Amino acid sequence: MIGLLEIRRRKLQFILIALIVTLISYLVLMINGLGVGLNEQAGSALKNFDADAIAYSERAGLSVIRSELSAELVAEIRQRFGDESSAPLGYLAANYQAADGEIDSAAFLGFEPGSIGEPKVTKGRMLTADDRDGLLVDRSFLRYSGLDVGDAVRVSIRLVERDYVIIGETNEGNFFFQPSVYLLRSSWQELKYGKSGSDVPAASIMLLKGKGTAGSRGSGWIAVDKSTAFANIEGVSGQQSTVQALRVFGYLIGGLVIGVFFYVLTLQKIGQIGVLKAVGASSFFVFRQVLLQVLAISIAGVAIAIPLAWLTNRALQQVPNPVPIAFTTGTFLVTSALLVLMAAIGAAFSGRQVAKVDPIIALGQQQ
Repeated sequence: MIGLLEIRRRKLQFILIALIVTLISYLVLMINGLGVGLNEQAGSALKNFDADAIAYSERAGLSVIRSELSAELVAEIRQRFGDESSAPLGYLAANYQAADGEIDSAAFLGFEPGSIGEPKVTKGRMLTADDRDGLLVDRSFLRYSGLDVGDAVRVSIRLVERDYVIIGETNEGNFFFQPSVYLLRSSWQELKYGKSGSDVPAASIMLLKGKGTAGSRGSGWIAVDKSTAFANIEGVSGQQSTVQALRVFGYLIGGLVIGVFFYVLTLQKIGQIGVLKAVGASSFFVFRQVLLQVLAISIAGVAIAIPLAWLTNRALQQVPNPVPIAFTTGTFLVTSALLVLMAAIGAAFSGRQVAKVDPIIALGQQQ
């Protein structure tokens, strides 16, 4: 093909264009990775709940922070869905002291052992009813704090301080941009309210499992699916809008830059295009060569950007407090496809110029 032959003959020029495409693709990939990473920081623990729906207090506005369910409401929901398909869960943001003495915060989740709210332990052991001072912590908590299974950790909220022991490690993710920490629901009540029992809220939310649980409601509570619950996490909607705007601008700018580069190249080749048309080549044939060049350069740039983005993410994960960037296979596939598509759309600038070339005028300009 003439288009690919020109790339081989003019290596330096096309290598420089491919470098620009690589940098643009790398930037857009990192923005998309940041969006995925921020989502994981915001509520990956919520997404990992073994539940199909989450029940809130009707007055909470689907906010875990404001939601409080009384013992009566918890009993009502359990009676409706059964003990095996429902579980109370408490939420509390509290500070803890890391190994180096620094103070940081974590999301403390009160659960009942043996229920669907129980997290999976990857190291150590599960909590029992006797582990009133025991914690199950996410691996990110251990990484940030410098602590390990078996260590003691001091937790403080308001003017109250308590010492706990890390019994096990989980991989449940983060909640409200904080590492998740699991403790017994009775211990959560004591930590948050200073005491436990029926005279204090029994839970923040209820986890529900089974078909038809999402959308159900009762006197004083309402249940929604996990996607809706995630979208209502404080700060998530604004964060997603910002990242989405950056993505759109990245795709548009990428397509425009690639289109302008090849438009300038097309202007420089008016004479050659005129010769091709003079010997019988159609405008569509010439445009196909330009489009072939655009696709080849774009695919090459994206192919280089993907491993660069992946290596950058691996490198960032080695620092003590990494930037929240994460990639999935879908992120790479969707981003790559859209970048190549935008580049092809940008090539339309060149197509219009190719169609306007008159072979007689073009050849006359070369004389």
